[in-house]
Amino acid sequence: MRLTQDAGLDVLGASPEVAASTSAVLDAVRVSGCVSRPEIVRRTGLGKALVTERVRALRTWGVLVEQGQLASNGGRPAQRLKFNSELGYVLAAEIGMTHLVVSAADLSGRLATSMRRQIEMSLGPEAVMAVVASLMTNIIQDQHVNTAGPLCGIGVGVAGPVEHATGRTIYPPVHPDWHDQPIRDLLQQRFDVPVWVDNEVNLMALAEYRNGAAQGHDNALIFKLGSWVGAGLISNGNLHRGAQGCAGSLASTSGGEAITKAAAELFHSGDSPRLAQAVDGGAELSVQLVAECAERGDAACQRLLDRAAQDIGKVMAVVVDFFNPSVVVAAGGLVHNSDALLASIRQHLYGSALALATRDLQVVRSQLDEDAGSLGAALMTLDRIFAPERLSRTLTLLCRRAPSTA
Repeated sequence: MRLTQDAGLDVLGASPEVAASTSAVLDAVRVSGCVSRPEIVRRTGLGKALVTERVRALRTWGVLVEQGQLASNGGRPAQRLKFNSELGYVLAAEIGMTHLVVSAADLSGRLATSMRRQIEMSLGPEAVMAVVASLMTNIIQDQHVNTAGPLCGIGVGVAGPVEHATGRTIYPPVHPDWHDQPIRDLLQQRFDVPVWVDNEVNLMALAEYRNGAAQGHDNALIFKLGSWVGAGLISNGNLHRGAQGCAGSLASTSGGEAITKAAAELFHSGDSPRLAQAVDGGAELSVQLVAECAERGDAACQRLLDRAAQDIGKVMAVVVDFFNPSVVVAAGGLVHNSDALLASIRQHLYGSALALATRDLQVVRSQLDEDAGSLGAALMTLDRIFAPERLSRTLTLLCRRAPSTA
């Protein structure tokens, strides 16, 4: 439809109350999956008449559509509502220690296409951000993406502390040259859309809570066990970032880099014949190789992994005692392919934490694997572009494509 004053979008910008209730109704369908007006009333606590009016407006703008009737419970059958997720798209990026992923997602958060690169953060922010921008440009120019409506925003997850309010990396403990990098400002200037930046494990926690192994758990702890160890917290159904955005930073010495370094010492000392044989045969020295040797009976590799599991389990136990989650989701390369390591971590966690904290605690592997970071970045971006303070601008952009259903 053609956007005019009659569309009512100017009201959203002028009235915080209208914007807040409209955003709440939209989120009830977009995030919570409500498919009828009575469900929206129950979810939001808004009055029936107000919900009806907000749904009517969102249908007029093409953001909500009706898809037939629901089964009747004896009265007039309700109309089935659906969020129109194909009006536009967002870009999402995960900048890890040793890799990056750039994805496009529709407005429901479904990842439509992804590009992955093995690249070390140690190359420096200028080199890595150049690759990020290049991959984003390639995705925007993809024929399947550039017909999906306007680009509405960009989300980025970074392996390191991020000041969420400014989108800047702050004193990363591993790569100090990444300090005070204006990632948000750089990408906003390059692509002329709003950008949000967060720690990658925070975004993995958001993805696991919405779409993964932490669904249904309003208090959840997500550990990324990769090159380093980090955590993301879901508290009472919300992502907990802390005052500056660095909640979840951990001081564990048993990440993938530490295990690989210890494995190199085993190789050179000759204490692990099976590991030495594998490396001499051309295998890459890695955590996965250590796990494979341990599973084949190599005692030195078994001791190395058990020490790592003990360290990680004890760190987890401290956080579990303090936070008391109902689920711990283990993600990242350390546990992706090693059932034995995850089982050992679980054992040390249960043995170190308070009995009450672990009585009903579930410790599970991530269901999202390598998509968690970019999916979380997409979900963060969608939450922000449909937030009350930005809703009018987002709907103005989308209404240029949306058909009127009034």
